[in-house]
Amino acid sequence: MSIFGIAKKGFGMLKKSKSKTSPTITSIKPNKSDKMSKHKVDLAKIPGATANRWKKSMDDLDETGKVVRKFTQRLKKEKPTESGISKGKDLKD
Repeated sequence: MSIFGIAKKGFGMLKKSKSKTSPTITSIKPNKSDKMSKHKVDLAKIPGATANRWKKSMDDLDETGKVVRKFTQRLKKEKPTESGISKGKDLKD
C-alpha cells in the first residue's frame, strides 16, 4: 500500500468519528400544568416554609435550654460543659 493510500485511509477514519448524541425529542409535548399538579407543588413547599418560619424561635429556645442546663450543672457542682449535658465520667455521687 502506498503512502497516499495510508493517508487516505487515515483521513477516512477521522471523518467517521461522529458524536453519538441522540437528536432532541420534539414529537412529545410536555403536559400542561393543571389544578392538581399545582396543588401538589404547593403541598411540597409547606414543610420548608414552616421550618423557615419557626427557625429563629426554635434557635432561641435551644440557646435558652443550653443556658438552663449549664446553670443546673453549676448548682449541682458538676463540671459545666458547652452543651450543658453532663458526661458520665464527671458525675459526682
